Amino acid sequence: MTVTAPTLLTFAVALFTIANPIGTIPVFLDLTEKMDSRRQRHVALMVGVGAVVVMLISLFAGTALLTFFGIDLNSFKIAGFAYVATIAWAMMVRPDAVMSATGSSPAIVPLAVPVIAGPGVMALMIAYAHDHTGLTNTLIGVGIAVGISALVAGIYSLAPLLSRLLGATGMNVFSRVFGLILLAICVQSILTALAAVFPSWSH
Repeated sequence: MTVTAPTLLTFAVALFTIANPIGTIPVFLDLTEKMDSRRQRHVALMVGVGAVVVMLISLFAGTALLTFFGIDLNSFKIAGFAYVATIAWAMMVRPDAVMSATGSSPAIVPLAVPVIAGPGVMALMIAYAHDHTGLTNTLIGVGIAVGISALVAGIYSLAPLLSRLLGATGMNVFSRVFGLILLAICVQSILTALAAVFPSWSH
């Protein structure tokens, strides 16, 4: 099956929406609050690199990995979104609880995985690989993954500027609002996965 322009656009928009770098800016800022601007930009770049690596692994070997470990895709999505939900909850009730341990970098965990390249993104990449085979379609998938990851790195690099514009009070409100939105997305995604596992629940 050859990917068409509308399908390509839909896939790219869906991937960016699920990755949600704009909505998770408060998570990035909470995790890098004590870093200087140079290190924050480095973390943003590493998040982009980590995200594209996860996307490409999902594209090329996602189905095989889940099969090897005997993990159902819906079970994987439930576990992943449940973890992200704990981050969203911390954003609302206690922002400092999101902070990583002193001396460790949050670039790969939890920012690249699972905040950006979480179960939703992985599932989308796996579905794309399943539905669109062939070298051309695979290269298109690689290009979209690289492009989305570059956007993530760019948006996170601008996060400190947003923080300065909004101020402490504005960022506190921003963090709590998007924490609630992120939690709602997680709950909806978990419910959707549960409905797929237990079809009778949706009736």
